[in-house]
Amino acid sequence: MVPTPRCSNHIPDNIRWQPPPHNTVKINFDGSVKSGSASSGFIFRDSLGQPILASTTNSGSTTIPTAEAIALRDSLIAAMDRGLQFIEVEGDSKLVIDAVNGVSHPPWKLRKIITDIRSLVASFSTITFKHVFRKANFAADSVTKLGHTSSDRIWWVNCFPPTVSRAILFDTVNCGGPRGLSI
Repeated sequence: MVPTPRCSNHIPDNIRWQPPPHNTVKINFDGSVKSGSASSGFIFRDSLGQPILASTTNSGSTTIPTAEAIALRDSLIAAMDRGLQFIEVEGDSKLVIDAVNGVSHPPWKLRKIITDIRSLVASFSTITFKHVFRKANFAADSVTKLGHTSSDRIWWVNCFPPTVSRAILFDTVNCGGPRGLSI
């Protein structure tokens, strides 16, 4: 394991991926549209930031918000199937997070998926949903983009593609920075 560097906290609005508390799994999810084809993906990590599981699938011809909502729903099904009970969920789709949290009404195209997500919440002892900026969602983004290359769902456990491993390493050593900083 790579040691976490000491980061300066004097940067205003410091944005970076943060590990969840002990005994909690963090799920980051994302959606992507490329050349008219959408993909959905997610990654599970433990309190040390170590990847547990990642998955992506081609979602066909749909919108980014729909692909994001599908990724979130699919990640919760995977967490439930594995008996995980303490979950933190993060995604860079404010629309999806706000709809799940009841802050806003989902667009009609997302209502069924958001209803499915809300019904899955009862399967967990503790679950939270938080919007994060893209800079704190790199690993989920790298997983999701791989869904454009396959017609079947892809799963990774213990061994992750190089692009995903690099994104995870970046999260581990990244001290963050203000919103809008280019890397």
